[in-house]
Parts: sequence; structure tokens; C-alpha cells
Amino acid sequence: MMVRYRFCKLPSLVVGGCLWLLLAAVIQADEPAPERVKDLRYGWVLYNYHQGQAFDALTQLAVAREKGGIEGHGDHPGLVEGGLMLSYGMTREAGRLFTSLLGEGGNGSSLSPEIRNQAWFYLGKVLYLEADYDGAYANLQRVDGRVLADSDLALYQEWLYLQCRLVMSSPAIGDPAALDGLRKKLGGQNIWSAYLDYNVAMAQISAGDSAAAGKTLRALIDHMTERAPVAEDVRLEHEGLLDRTRLSLARLYLDENHFDDALRVLEALPVDGPFSDRALFDYAVAAAGQGEVARAFNALETLSRKQLFTPWLQQVPYARGYLLEEMGRPGPALKAFRDAARHYQALDRELVAARQELTEKTLMSLLKFMRDGDGLMTDAYGRLRVIPEDFGIAGILAAESFQQALSELHQLYGMQSFLGDWQKQLGSFAVMLETRKLQRDIRIRETRAVLARQEADKWAAEHARLSVQVNEALAREDHEFFMTTEQKALKARLDQVAETLKELPDDGSTASQRAQFRRMQAYFDWWVADEYGVNRWAAQKQLRELGNAMSTFRDQRQIIESLMAEDRQHNLLSRRLAEKEAEVEALRGELSAALAEARGRLMGRMDAALAERRLQLQGYLRASRHAQARLADKLFQAGQQGAAND
Repeated sequence: MMVRYRFCKLPSLVVGGCLWLLLAAVIQADEPAPERVKDLRYGWVLYNYHQGQAFDALTQLAVAREKGGIEGHGDHPGLVEGGLMLSYGMTREAGRLFTSLLGEGGNGSSLSPEIRNQAWFYLGKVLYLEADYDGAYANLQRVDGRVLADSDLALYQEWLYLQCRLVMSSPAIGDPAALDGLRKKLGGQNIWSAYLDYNVAMAQISAGDSAAAGKTLRALIDHMTERAPVAEDVRLEHEGLLDRTRLSLARLYLDENHFDDALRVLEALPVDGPFSDRALFDYAVAAAGQGEVARAFNALETLSRKQLFTPWLQQVPYARGYLLEEMGRPGPALKAFRDAARHYQALDRELVAARQELTEKTLMSLLKFMRDGDGLMTDAYGRLRVIPEDFGIAGILAAESFQQALSELHQLYGMQSFLGDWQKQLGSFAVMLETRKLQRDIRIRETRAVLARQEADKWAAEHARLSVQVNEALAREDHEFFMTTEQKALKARLDQVAETLKELPDDGSTASQRAQFRRMQAYFDWWVADEYGVNRWAAQKQLRELGNAMSTFRDQRQIIESLMAEDRQHNLLSRRLAEKEAEVEALRGELSAALAEARGRLMGRMDAALAERRLQLQGYLRASRHAQARLADKLFQAGQQGAAND
């Protein structure tokens, strides 16, 4: 009982511990810590972590690992990942990561001993809370006690306490003889020693040694009364444990019918404390056992005026009737039993209706989820922080199995939302690809129009015709074909002069002109013959350059045609998009099945709790009806006897 009370606040402690662990992973290590993030991916991880997005941070670390890992930060990213896993409830994965990172002996890393101690301690602590005692003990044994005592005394005391509890819970784990040594190291001036003494008393009660348990509880009460802390946070915890210890001692006295002692202890409990209702009921039981029925009835009257939302408090209406009967007031007792029966019948109808109308929507309407900004608040294990709108389900909500089922359902819904966002992104990418394809088709039509205007076939034919002409001229050594532009212009002028001389009379008046023309023609023929080799080489060079240009033109045109015929990049992106859509669809299918299973578990646990509560109410109802019948018969017989006497 006390273990659960104590650790009802441990999730926040574990959150703080994991926070310290993650921050210390950045600022404390044997290797120099970088003043700035050296790897952008690590910066994204830390950003998501500080935004409270553990899943996104873990995803970023996984992506970075697939892409070669984070550089420039040593073992820190691995330790951060382990801390995130631990705070997210992935204890097994965190354990494997810490072991691979730090080594079996805890010395396989450049991280400082203080950081390694924190890693093993918090892993062992979470495993202890999950009742994995073997795993918890193995990890707690890796902690260096001397280093932990020097770095954090409070954590050192808690470490000793956890080891004591493990030895007490499972002697097969450690040597029971070592328990005394651990208790001596723990000392008696801290809250952990008080918790340990309380749990020792509970173990003694379980073993049937009530005398030893009573002695332990009385000594603990005296010790805590004498040494009340001053600090507010510790004082409240101290008072809560003290009240719980007194209540446990009072119940021990009740079991042994020591009603005077029980009353004395219960009177020391505050009327507005967390255990006031239970103490008030036990006070009524003790007073009734002592024979002070009126005193017991007054206590129950006070209790009955409160809201009876806790299942064990449902016995109060029946107990009122019982005490009235014990007080010799059969008439009011009969009325009390009738009222109790009507109360139980009404509750039974409500429970039947609640079971019939139980859906996820109706269940969620009974819960108020605490929010932080736009997100739901969770504890160290990813469990939602929830306040019941109907206090009648407070006990069900507090059950570990219900909390785990609710947390799992919440995480699955978060994953469903994540997949929905992913699918929207894929849909947007598909639209982008379709838009890209339409734009590409437009560009292809424009390109084909430009290519058509270039008349590529015509130029290819002209190039082929020119090549044939040059080759034929080379074969027949046609000097005139390879003349330069200047030579062709001079030839045209000579031809024109020749035509003019043909029209003139061939006599002495034109003899000098004809002689001059012959000299000019002879010089021209010599010039053409002399320049033939140079002109032929120049023509061949130009033909080769033109051929190269035409080849480049054809290659580029072929590349353009191939690009227009098939878009490999588009096809690659389309294939990747189709693969991702198939993956998302497969994940959605698996997620739907997991959601249905988690929803079924949650509703099943709620239904089972309601069924158990109804079974308990039916027991009270039967007892009330039997008492009602017994009293009615008794009153009837008393009336008959009175009439006979008259």
C-alpha cells in the first residue's frame, strides 16, 4: 500500500531525472563539450526534445543514424536517445542502448562517471517501478555508490532504499544479510529511511507477525513526530507518510480488537487530510467495537454527508442501519436499511445503464485531460495526466492497468494523427508531381515547335549534299571548285572581259587588249593552281567543322528527344511516392488493428471494473434487504406480542 502511495509522485521525479540526464549529457563529460551544436541534425533533436516532442526527437535520431550518425558530439547523442526512450517508457530499448553505449561494466564510454551513474540509476528505477526486479537490481548494481554519494546525496539515499526494497521483495536477488548493511548506510534522518521502515512493517503484517509490525509502526510514528522537517515540499510528504502510518497502526489495532488504542491513534489524524474518510470510518468501527454506538453513529453520519464516490464507502448506508439497530432503534434502523436498499438499487441501475451505454466517447467524456499549450500533458511514462469528471471512476482511473491502456490508446491516436499528416504531405507531393508533369508537357510542346522551326532534316540533307560535292571535286581535282571568294570574283571579271572581247573585232585595234587579257588569264590560272592545295585544305577543314557541328546538333537533338520521351526523375519520384503511399497504407492497417485491440482492452477493463463494482453493490443490497426483512419481521412480532398482551 505504502509503496503505491509513495510512488504516486515518482513520475514527475523520473521526468526531472531524465531532464537532468539529457542536459548533463550535453554539459558534463570527460571530453570537451561543444559550446555550439556542430551537427544540424543534433540541433533538430534537441529542439524537438525541448518542445516536449519525444517521438519526433527519437525519429530525428533514427534518421541521423541511418545517414551516418551525428558528428562532433561523441556519445552524447546516444545518451540523449537513451534518456528519451526512458522518458517515453521504452525501458528495454533504453537498457540495450545504455549497455552498448556504456559497456557492461559502465566504463566503456568517455562520459563522466556521474553521467554513467545517472543512466544506470534511472534505468534501474524505472524497471523497479515496472516490477522487473531482476533488471532493476542488475542496473542498480552498476552504479558506483561513492561517486553517487559525492555528486548527489539525495539520489544516493534513494539508490540505497531501492536496493533494500529489492532485497525485501525478492530475497533471491540479493543476500538478505546485506539488508542490515544497506539500512545502516541509509541512516535514519531522511524520508527514505521512513519509507523503508513502513514497508518493513507491511512485510511483517503479510508474514503474520502483527506484534513486530505494531512495534515498527509505533517506533516510526515516534521518530517522525520528533523530527518533523521544515521545508514545505518535504514537510507535506512527511505528514502524508505519518498519517498513513497512523492509519495502518489503527487498522492493526482494529484487527486485534484493541479499540481503545485504535481510537487514540485515529484521533491524532487530521479531519481534512487525504485519509480522513478512511480514518472516520475506522473510527466508527472502533467506537462500535468499544460499545460507544452513538459515537460510532455520529462518525458515520458525518461520513454519509460526504460524496460517497469511493467503492468502499458504499457500505456506509448499510452501516448506519446496523448501528441504529445496535442502538435499539428498530424503527429508524428499518428506514435506514430501506434507504440503503433504494440507494444500492439506484446505483445498480446506473451501473447497468453505464455498462450498456459504455463507448469510447462516453468514457472520454468522463475524463478531463490536462493540457499544456496545444498538447496533452503526460508523465514520465507517456501516461496522460487526467482528472475524472465523475469521481465515481476515480478508483478505476487510478488503476495501473487502466492508466496503461489509456496511455497506449493515446499514443496510438497520436501515431494515427502523425500518419494522417504524413499522408497529407504525400498527397501534396502527388499534386506537385502532377503539376510538374503538366508543366513539362507544356515545355515539350514548346520545344517541339522550336525544333520544327529549325528544319533539322533540311540542314542534314544540305550537309550531305555538300559532302558529296566536296568529295567529287577532290576526286577530279577540280581547282575551280575550291577557289576562294576573291578568286571567284576575279574569274567572274575575267569571264566578263572575255565576253566583251568576243564582241569586238579581232584586229590590230584590240590586239594589245587581247594580249593583256591572255597575260591576266595565265596569271589567274597559275594563281588558282598554286593556291589549290591551300584552298582544298581550307574547304576540308570547314567541312570537318561543319560535320562536327552537325554531329553535336544531332546528339543534342537526340538527348532532347530522349528527355521528352521519358522523364526518369519524374518516374523515380513517382515510384518512391507509390512506395511510401503503400508503406503508409500498410501502417494505417496495422495501426487500425492496434487501435481496435487497445480500445477493446480499455473498454474491457472499464467494463470489468464496473462489473466488479456492481457485484459489490449487489452484496450490500442483499445484506440491506435481509436486514430490512429481519427488522420488519421483528417489529411485526413485537406488535403481535403487544397486541396479545393487551
